[in-house]
Amino acid sequence: MNNDITSQVTGQNIVLKDRKRLEISGIKKIESLNNEEFLIDTKLGMLFVKGKELEMQQLDVDNGNLWISGTINLIQYIEATKKEKTGFFGKVFK
Repeated sequence: MNNDITSQVTGQNIVLKDRKRLEISGIKKIESLNNEEFLIDTKLGMLFVKGKELEMQQLDVDNGNLWISGTINLIQYIEATKKEKTGFFGKVFK
């Protein structure tokens, strides 16, 4: 059994430099962004970044790379939530 984590997970790198610069690879799509929050769809799931004065410095769509500057306070993968059942049949079969 190989315990080397780099051989188990591929396609995503996250590098935080001095809490001021965040480099992320494996980007599929940016769902939303503002100067305090980024929600990013990556190869390994949804990634939430929170901070102050956040700015997208570079986005390389072809290679899936993103650089963010600002004060980084939180980097977190979030679980995708199932949409609630709506409508008549959704409520009946709840």
